[in-house]
Amino acid sequence: MQSCENCGTRVPAGATSCPECGLYAGEYVEGQAILPRKPRYGLWLALLGVAVVLAAASFWVPKLLPTIQRSTAEPPRVETAPVRVVKDRPGGARRPKGAAISEPEAILRLRRHFTTIKTDCIAILGNGYRDGAYQMTVVNRCDGTRLGRWRVDGGTGAVARAL
Repeated sequence: MQSCENCGTRVPAGATSCPECGLYAGEYVEGQAILPRKPRYGLWLALLGVAVVLAAASFWVPKLLPTIQRSTAEPPRVETAPVRVVKDRPGGARRPKGAAISEPEAILRLRRHFTTIKTDCIAILGNGYRDGAYQMTVVNRCDGTRLGRWRVDGGTGAVARAL
């Protein structure tokens, strides 16, 4: 326990004032009161600021780095094989008996039928020639939807949905 410098009464630990005279009951050194230390928030705020800056840097630097590297680096060279179409395959341009158009011509007519879809998105899978028509399955490969089975008449070239 401490004693009050003013009246000498014993003051319990943790008291804010003397119970007898009511003066401040803090610690005294050579007659001077020692004030309690104020908490230091500056160090903690500085550490928080550094953490925020590091988090922002870790988010933005990876996004900016590829654009900086892309502008200075030369694009990689890719060796591509020659592009081959259906007519280049052996027998690709043959016409079945009774057909006026070949399978590549039927594919082109079917491709032109889909005017609302980008040409690069259309994938046509040939299912053969039956009953005087080329049977084909069409897929929109950009969004992965199946556009159904289609028939291209071998004699007239008319495009119709298969039943």
